[in-house]
Amino acid sequence: MKKLIYILIFGALHLSGFAQSRLQNPAGTRDGNSPDISHRDSVKTPNIPHFRKTWQWRHDGVYTEDIPLDTTLDNAHNYNYIFRKSIANTYLANFPSPYISDIYIERAKEEDFYPLTNIRAYLFKPVDALNFNTTTPFTQLTYKTGGGKGKNETFLDIWHSQNIRPYWNAGFRYNLISSDGRYMNQKAKAYNVSFFSSYEYERWVVNFFINQNNGKFNENGGIVDKKYIRDTTINAENIPVNLSNTTNSYRNFNFYMQVQYNIGKEKEVARSKDTTITYPAKAILAVKVEDNVHRFKEASVNRDFFPHTYLDTIKSADMQSNRLYNLSSKFVVNEHPKYKYLPGIYAGLDFEYLDYTGRTSLDTINNRGKDLYTGTWLTGGLFNVDTTALFNFDAAVRLCLLGDYIGNFTVEGFLRQYLRKDRSSYIRVDASIESKTVNPFFSRYIGNHDYWENNFSNIKTFSVEGRYINERSRTELGVGWNNTIDYVYFDTAAMPVQSSKNLMVLTLWGKQKFKAGNFHFDQTVYVQKSTQEDVLSLPTVALYSHNYYQNAFFKKVLKFVIGIDLFYNTKFYADKYQPSSMQFYNQREEKTGGYPKVDVFLDFGIKRAHLFLKYEHVNYFITNGEYFSALDYPINPGMFKFGLSWNFFD
Repeated sequence: MKKLIYILIFGALHLSGFAQSRLQNPAGTRDGNSPDISHRDSVKTPNIPHFRKTWQWRHDGVYTEDIPLDTTLDNAHNYNYIFRKSIANTYLANFPSPYISDIYIERAKEEDFYPLTNIRAYLFKPVDALNFNTTTPFTQLTYKTGGGKGKNETFLDIWHSQNIRPYWNAGFRYNLISSDGRYMNQKAKAYNVSFFSSYEYERWVVNFFINQNNGKFNENGGIVDKKYIRDTTINAENIPVNLSNTTNSYRNFNFYMQVQYNIGKEKEVARSKDTTITYPAKAILAVKVEDNVHRFKEASVNRDFFPHTYLDTIKSADMQSNRLYNLSSKFVVNEHPKYKYLPGIYAGLDFEYLDYTGRTSLDTINNRGKDLYTGTWLTGGLFNVDTTALFNFDAAVRLCLLGDYIGNFTVEGFLRQYLRKDRSSYIRVDASIESKTVNPFFSRYIGNHDYWENNFSNIKTFSVEGRYINERSRTELGVGWNNTIDYVYFDTAAMPVQSSKNLMVLTLWGKQKFKAGNFHFDQTVYVQKSTQEDVLSLPTVALYSHNYYQNAFFKKVLKFVIGIDLFYNTKFYADKYQPSSMQFYNQREEKTGGYPKVDVFLDFGIKRAHLFLKYEHVNYFITNGEYFSALDYPINPGMFKFGLSWNFFD
């Protein structure tokens, strides 16, 4: 692994030395504000100003949305992916490890290959990728660590991107998360390597992405008895756990390519932040390939921990896999540059082919087979996302016309009304209605400790969220309502079941950033209620309090932040965890929560470099041992961490 890291760093430095010739802003690039350097050579003129633009395509190429790469100092110390996505989570303490958000509306969207759902935050997939346009090579190197020998936690993230030509950008990313774990048999690793490129010249637009995600988690089954946390002072690494020599591992491969051809007469359009080129219409073809494997291994079967053993009483070696092929085509009529409230429209067809491979029976010899699923989908939508308009919207529909998913559909979209001409405050409403076939994982799975075969009905969901955002006062207020018919979940026996009752969840939230001189108090609170507590238990209140003092010294060269973070949620029946299926499931044995976790931190910013020092779970030494997340899984004891992030622009 060290060799691979050295090779990647060397490659980034080597690529940085290449000249970026004629970095003007040609017709069709995403940036209209970069300086005109069409007659300069980057070798002869090394002091080219750095300009970087990053964006993503929505609906497989219909329109773009600017997505800035995070290079800020704020919250640099909070690098755990799951807590950057949700302020409250049920997880196994280690980073990385499987998790599920305790904020219902923030739960990860279900993956086609379901075992990846509870580790989605550690995956980098085509939908997460950014497109770059840069005037000079850009490299971001981030390294964070803590814990010390035998308890080490390491985070490494390397981005590199540069324009080979003014209209052609290429780059790569390497991300590694590795941890020994604070408790026995908890070592884990998740990493990915990605290559991406974007090309935009005259009428052609091409986007390319290829990567692989890998990971392995040692499973310890939780601690043997909670008394070791509540009633003793034994070190975490010596607390007895339920499992040893037991692992879950995964591999996820992604390939994505999108090709666009613009039709009609080009027109230059001035938007709120830049100037770009648009055409009346375009045709889009996109290809996606995904390959997944999940393995569960147990060197010696623990029949005291697992209530069922179906295949082998000596060892476990479960494997399931799937492949997905998706071909998408669209014809888009773009928004009219002159009439900013005249919407764009698109329509197209998607063809999807999936195969799932796994055990098909309890036969111990010839028990593996493949299930095939196909679907032809009609897609379409209306959109108005003009950045100079005070009213935006996006409505999309997807309906399966042929194949195994016939009748499945999704209708979703948003409305956004700006309340000021400077667009600093607005109201946004998101809504969706969906009917979908139950994931094949719930229909049949046969493992050494898990076995089910089901014929569930389609899951029907309706959700609506509304929020008010005021950037001047730094305020966000929101309300969400979710209604699910035929909800599927894991019961107290870790078996998938389908509820006969409507499941409704009401969520209220508020976010407010207060400031008094150099003191900042950023507060986030969620309040939620489930109508079926026996099916879905959620904390009624979850909050995150981010409080700090910020200043700058030495002619504002050195930025300085010192502060304290607090995470808290009320008590609820947090899920248990089943290592053999890597799934969380219902329990009504004991409530967890009601425990404030406190971190203290010190962040520095020096030009292009950000550094931090942090002591996580500082109140560990004065607590009563109630710091559990998933049942039988206490969160980590106090730990010192530090990190560095450095941006290179040439």
